[in-house]
Amino acid sequence: MNYARLFLLMCMACPAFANDSIVFRCTDADDNVSVQSAPCPKGSHQVMQRVDAGPSRTETSVSTSATPAAPVPAPSAPVPPSAGANAPLIPGTQIPMERTISEAYQVERGSAILDSANLPRPGDASQEGDPSKPPPPPIFQCQRADGGRYLHELEPAPAHCEMMSVTGLGGVTPVNAASCEVIRDDCQEIAEADRCGAWQQRFRNARGQERFASAEKQAPARAERERLEAVLAASNCPVP
Repeated sequence: MNYARLFLLMCMACPAFANDSIVFRCTDADDNVSVQSAPCPKGSHQVMQRVDAGPSRTETSVSTSATPAAPVPAPSAPVPPSAGANAPLIPGTQIPMERTISEAYQVERGSAILDSANLPRPGDASQEGDPSKPPPPPIFQCQRADGGRYLHELEPAPAHCEMMSVTGLGGVTPVNAASCEVIRDDCQEIAEADRCGAWQQRFRNARGQERFASAEKQAPARAERERLEAVLAASNCPVP
């Protein structure tokens, strides 16, 4: 009879619990616990529990309007490479070649040993010669029998005597015996268009000999350099 009343109460409660779930916690005589959706069997201890049937939901609002496109960043201007970044290096070093040339401009002139001190510098006067002056005099490129080359002024180099070994009769060489062979080097006149460069090179050689001359040879070396400088000054070929 008690179960009939319980069932009746449950039917009356159905509209109230329409949105809820009912579970039954049953404990039998051996204290075994079970949970079920139907009422517990006879002889069991029953506990009725109401469980919210609606699961907790997280609603997410979704906008139906079009999402504005993200602004496209303006392309950045390419950064120009730093000076010397791709500059050629001196072989075997990490020193840019432009740096070496620019440092050569900083060498003081006058007493410098190397001709790098006389490189044309920004702001220097033009190295062109005076067109009103005559071209430099003829100069010859000569070659010795051993292959050595040198410059000779005004005319082909004169013949010179190459000493020869002398052997007397019986293989004995007389004390005062001597002999030589007259040799004339092969000389070719340099074209007028190339004379200026040849005279300038001869002047540079003389200037180097003066700088490295010993004390006893300093005076003649200076005189030779001054003579060649005067030859260039009298022509349309500038002094380097």
